[in-house]
Amino acid sequence: MTRKIKTRDVEKGMYVNYLQKGEENMQSASKALEDKGYNSAAVSAVHSAISSADAYCVYGLKKRCASENHNETAVLIGEVPARQGLSRKVKELFESIIRIKNMAEYEERLVKPKEAEKAVKEAGELLSLIKAELTGGNQQG
Repeated sequence: MTRKIKTRDVEKGMYVNYLQKGEENMQSASKALEDKGYNSAAVSAVHSAISSADAYCVYGLKKRCASENHNETAVLIGEVPARQGLSRKVKELFESIIRIKNMAEYEERLVKPKEAEKAVKEAGELLSLIKAELTGGNQQG
């Protein structure tokens, strides 16, 4: 049985706004990491990943996940038609980054430096991968 994912239709051209959000959050994550603000770095990395994933889905499907369950965003990423293996790689990076979300935002413990470094590194890889795909010379209308 295929589960129904709650989505919102979005005009394809709006993917650029989600990319910009991803880039701005990535800048915040990098700056926070540099300043040893590990909690802020992790949270900004997570939000960069979410915006990057939204850009990917809007570009490829003209919709984004509207569910509060980010595992459903990962499922939607898998539905994006892309060159072989790209959606799988995007999904794997997204899922890895999202694992830290609840801990970083809601739990009582603090984010460890290595956790923040990993989240920022992976969010940067995700953003770069998506940006290269969506803004490269191979765009189709």
